[in-house]
Amino acid sequence: MKKHSRRRAAILGMVAAAGLSTAAQAQSVKQEDPIPDSTRQSLVAIEKTFASIPTAEPLMLFPQIREQLKDAPAFLRDSKAGINFRTYYRDNVSNAPSGAAWNEAWAAGGSVAFETGRLFDLISGGFVLYTSFPVYAPLDHDGTGLLKPGQQQYGVLGQLYGKLHIYDTHEIIAGRYLYDTPFLGPHDNRMSPKTFYGYVLHGSFGDEASGGPYFRYGGGYIAAMKERNSTEFISMSRVAGASEDRGTGVLGGMFSWGPVRLGAIEYYNQDTINIFYTEGKYGVAFTPEVSAALSAQFAAQNSTGMNLLNGGTYWATNDFGIQAQLGFSTAILTAAYTVVNPGFNMQTPWSANPFYTDAQIQAFNRAGESAVMAGLSYVFTPLGLPGVGASVYYFRGWTQAPAAGLPVLEDEWNFNLEWRPNWKPLQGFWLRARYGYARIDTMGVRNTIDEVRLIANYTIKMY
Repeated sequence: MKKHSRRRAAILGMVAAAGLSTAAQAQSVKQEDPIPDSTRQSLVAIEKTFASIPTAEPLMLFPQIREQLKDAPAFLRDSKAGINFRTYYRDNVSNAPSGAAWNEAWAAGGSVAFETGRLFDLISGGFVLYTSFPVYAPLDHDGTGLLKPGQQQYGVLGQLYGKLHIYDTHEIIAGRYLYDTPFLGPHDNRMSPKTFYGYVLHGSFGDEASGGPYFRYGGGYIAAMKERNSTEFISMSRVAGASEDRGTGVLGGMFSWGPVRLGAIEYYNQDTINIFYTEGKYGVAFTPEVSAALSAQFAAQNSTGMNLLNGGTYWATNDFGIQAQLGFSTAILTAAYTVVNPGFNMQTPWSANPFYTDAQIQAFNRAGESAVMAGLSYVFTPLGLPGVGASVYYFRGWTQAPAAGLPVLEDEWNFNLEWRPNWKPLQGFWLRARYGYARIDTMGVRNTIDEVRLIANYTIKMY
């Protein structure tokens, strides 16, 4: 069957499955970010790490169980169970003068989660099991990241953790867990996220809801990471590319007061890499309909100790970015600029790229690379289409730094359409279509990449 016929068949089959069986299809804990309807909801990386983010309640399948547990001990009464269904189709085609590459698969699966209430008002725990199964996965188009290599299914106990609660605002988490920080996070844009093994203390001081001074902090030690389509936990240094096992120490916090957010976080991996990240944001609402936000970020990276990432040779680099957003009603106009130090490429081994100019296909983080981004998003609620959103973004990056290789000029367009219905039986359902087109020019040689992603997610609380 020709490529376009196969693509149409897979797309139509995936959409039909999502539309006909939403009671038993799709969703995840977090499939990237939904399209925001205000600049306040458009969170930057440091806010995702430390801000309290309200989420809509999904459909509860067995509310009678919750009622039956109301007089039980807190360990059972406050327990939570949920199923997160997800189905994902990805088609990525790269064309270059030297040849073409084509990755394609349609997978289904998701996760099952359970968390206890507190025992003696002090201890709780939980687990999350992730799975992915091939629905349409030709062996000659492996490499989408939706399945294990060879288009194989997988299942993994990605989270298995215990919590020690210290008062109501501080807790210690130990075991396998999911963290969302700028350089150590879930990168949840396939069938399952990156998760980590270690221990962390985090908490807060102040009352965020009051708008007054508020501080959240977190720190700990992360020994290993599970990649998105893997069933094994590998040491943090080996994930980064080193040949020996080392863990990562993490410490950070964010201060907020009214419209101001200012935070920083440090990652230290012995003999491998040190990363410092800081970011600030200021938001203002001129009227109930008009708002704006300005944010800036800076990251510095360098090798440590034995310099295991660069054959024993010391290296250092950094990145600076600035972003401005203007919101009117549910539309947001965004512009951003980032620039990387010419000495070395920026490294992102344990997370997605946190920079403002990160795109669907290209990261724009080469040594010496400058990049600009302009975009527009809109949520169609004022037009009588609640839950429907769309966005379009354009990116351009360029560098002539010797450390980046040959001079590069790259462009990318991203288009996104999503539907999150507010009808009660479909609470927690999220259907998303994404298309990206990238063009990379290197010394007169052009490579193009076009990519389709179709994702359906459905989160259900059991009780």
